[in-house]
Amino acid sequence: MTSPTHHPRSLFARRWQRYRPRHELLGWVTLALLALIVAAALPHLFPETLLRHLDQGRLHAGAGLLVCGAVFAVLGSVLRAVLSAALGAGLLLSVGLSVPASFASHTHDRAADLSVLSFNILGTNRRDEDLMGAIETLDADVSVLLEVPALHRQQARLSALYPYQVGCLDDQPCDMAVYSRYPIAGERILGFHTIFGRLIVAPLETPGGSVTLVAAHFTKPYFGRAHDLQMDVIIELMANLDGPVVLVGDFNSQPFVEAFRTSLFERAELRLASRMEPTWPALPSLALSRLGFAIDHVLVRGDVTPVAVQLVDDPVGSNHRGFLSTFDLDGR
Repeated sequence: MTSPTHHPRSLFARRWQRYRPRHELLGWVTLALLALIVAAALPHLFPETLLRHLDQGRLHAGAGLLVCGAVFAVLGSVLRAVLSAALGAGLLLSVGLSVPASFASHTHDRAADLSVLSFNILGTNRRDEDLMGAIETLDADVSVLLEVPALHRQQARLSALYPYQVGCLDDQPCDMAVYSRYPIAGERILGFHTIFGRLIVAPLETPGGSVTLVAAHFTKPYFGRAHDLQMDVIIELMANLDGPVVLVGDFNSQPFVEAFRTSLFERAELRLASRMEPTWPALPSLALSRLGFAIDHVLVRGDVTPVAVQLVDDPVGSNHRGFLSTFDLDGR
């Protein structure tokens, strides 16, 4: 009796069916790997197009490549694992080299002269009572609130807490305001490229010394060149300000992006005070929010030292998390 023979094609079909899930998974992960590589490369190949704003996701692309590498390693594809891990590590290294070490990564044994809350509270936020309660609890000397119309019913409580205010003082549409316990002399509400009221200059006279607080709310970077032109406005403003400066707000940009780095770190000579911590989107789970984007920042220039810069964990209905920062104005 002769043994049955197997056609080579039937053998291949059986083997394919046996390993099909593994090959399909390898294929999908490879596609994800290629997509991440393209997303990371396009901004540098076409720097003058909107594609360069994919650079905002460079950190996430690097982390995604590392995840792809781990999946490839589990599936036994060594070459793909090494390639994706090396590319991911390279992207993460480029992020680390693009951002100067922040002051917040160090401990400063100094007394604080000034505390500032900077918080995009979301204009459609309906938890105005809870927001006001959080602001009172945080008890900052100065509160910079973006999309402040969400608190229009709390104006009496804000005025009781802060006798000095710049922005949103009338019934006209507005975006942001600075509330202060200390006198503000020579305040200015400026046009921010084509948008008025999203840039405020508030010179403060505090018991610890004088400092100029600048609050900014940048547009999203995919609206043409508006974001870059707003960076130019900040550069020009900084060139005309003397003494210590604190710049806070919603920058709608991660700090390792080229436009942010060259405009604010190099040309405006500002220093990052906050850690590169994700502030948007603020999800109900703090752990999930850690996967977001660092687009709200605290920067300083001159003789001002951040003592502590703390992320406000509870977004109180906002899609952002704010920063509570303290500063030493002595500068020595």
